[in-house]
Amino acid sequence: MTNAPEKQHILITGATSGIGKQLVKDYLLDGHHVHAVGRDDEALAELKALGAETIDLDLMDREKVIAAFDKISQIDVAICGAGMCEYLDMPNFDSSVFMKVMSVNMGTLSHAIEGVLPKLIASKGRLVGIGSASAYVPFARAEAYGSSKAAIHYLMKTLQISLAPQGVSVSLVVPGFVETPMTKQNDFPMPFIQTPKQASQAIRDGIASGHDVIEFPKKLTLPLKALGTLPDLVWQRVSEKMNKK
Repeated sequence: MTNAPEKQHILITGATSGIGKQLVKDYLLDGHHVHAVGRDDEALAELKALGAETIDLDLMDREKVIAAFDKISQIDVAICGAGMCEYLDMPNFDSSVFMKVMSVNMGTLSHAIEGVLPKLIASKGRLVGIGSASAYVPFARAEAYGSSKAAIHYLMKTLQISLAPQGVSVSLVVPGFVETPMTKQNDFPMPFIQTPKQASQAIRDGIASGHDVIEFPKKLTLPLKALGTLPDLVWQRVSEKMNKK
């Protein structure tokens, strides 16, 4: 007879849309206690009705994030999934767009990490950050988004080293394309696109298995990683073809 999986206290940011919302639903179905963090009142109400403990919070407000997370008694797993994407169309480099994407994607993550870290140290828990396969190979128009995700990759991999002495495990999630409101704006081919349900399953399986890096789908992420090791001319041509309007 196998033991039932341990029920955990899980905090998820970006919980009112896309992958985050699906993760909340799936973890609730598995019987976990879920703190769902977001800004969409309708989605928060839906998740609350399903049993989540909801937190309406602007993750760009550092002080409010720290205060809100300090009120939570226990966090075993923190999945930081909040973020945004806007593209740049050359030859116009809009620095305001670039800085907005960088600020939101890195700001929401860094504030969340500061807020949850004391709880994760206490529980010897796991911190999870959402990167992107776009960080493996530069893509035209994704200068802002890809740069923010590359920064997230560096941060999470560094935290794997620096938080190990505190007993905190760190996972970097590297998804390919997933059907979410954010990817609806994409006007280019999205090979091997995943559903939020598929993405949630891959992430939850990776966390349960204790993986440091959770990549999916492999048929996209592995070729992109390989491309990143090739001479610049090769991946530049591939990127140009994939990102043509």
